[in-house]
Amino acid sequence: MKKISIIVPVYQAEKYISKCIESIVNQTYKNLEIILIDDGSTDRSGEICDEYGKKDNRIVVVHNKNKGVSVARNCGLDIATGDYITFVDSDDYIDLQMYSEMMKVVEKYSCDVVMCDCIKEFEKKSEKYTHEIREGFYDEEQLNQEYYPQLLITPNIEYPAAISNCLCLIRNEIGKKIRYVEGVRHSEDLLFGAQIMYMAKSFYYMKGQCLYYYNCCNVNSVTHTFHEDKWEDYKKLYGKAYYYFKNSKKYNFEEQLYLLLLFFVYNAVGDILETKIINKNDKKKIIKDILSEHIVCKMFQEIKISKLKISKKLMIQTYLYKYHRGIGALISWHQRK
Repeated sequence: MKKISIIVPVYQAEKYISKCIESIVNQTYKNLEIILIDDGSTDRSGEICDEYGKKDNRIVVVHNKNKGVSVARNCGLDIATGDYITFVDSDDYIDLQMYSEMMKVVEKYSCDVVMCDCIKEFEKKSEKYTHEIREGFYDEEQLNQEYYPQLLITPNIEYPAAISNCLCLIRNEIGKKIRYVEGVRHSEDLLFGAQIMYMAKSFYYMKGQCLYYYNCCNVNSVTHTFHEDKWEDYKKLYGKAYYYFKNSKKYNFEEQLYLLLLFFVYNAVGDILETKIINKNDKKKIIKDILSEHIVCKMFQEIKISKLKISKKLMIQTYLYKYHRGIGALISWHQRK
């Protein structure tokens, strides 16, 4: 029976971590290595991890100084010994059949990567979440023809499917060769997901099988928190993606790289427009500084905005970004919302 290494980065998660760990230790698939990386938590998260470690010999607990989720995941990758590797976030939980169902696919198709779907849980509702790619098996040629066109970013400028690293079961030989970009706290899993799919020679998408429960209620998570240095994170991540994919001999990713940078501009500027902790003048300056950067100006020169598969509203906003117009009006509009 093949072993699965499950890496769980843990930080300030005492409210959620027990439910998370329980959902893993009680999996119907038993041959697990559960790696809990306490990223310098100051609440009881580390203690709770230790308590579970004493009860289950499949659990490995590591206590680190706080260095962020990327370092924590890399630490887990360094010590993982399973045939397959995956991740669970400490405020999420998983279906008890998740790995049994995914390993059935592994055994049938001997896939490098298997991916399921998830359920996003909000305060008052839950939503099934799926991706706009076909279900089923992909060989290397099918990956090149069908998946590579949206490996880094989808045509409508949204996150690619493998952004959901926690939904992926990854063959050890691939997962152990890749590392998260340390110091990056935003969209760090985008590049990791793109790299595993680029290295994979086979893939299976369990479309519609929602086996992972993503907690959208944790307002303290990085995803839901404003950080002034988010643009710096995006630039660093883009630089790594550019270096890795620019000269690919398997596929021309040039257009996707431009669209990836545009996507990061949307996210960074959007966060600045939405936040209430920066005044209007500072917002205007920060946004103009982003839009004036050389790589951003070059991107706007290369893309054809009128050909983008985006809404009319976003298209107008994109023209405003390109020509540095109407930023003050956009800020005022967002403040009135």
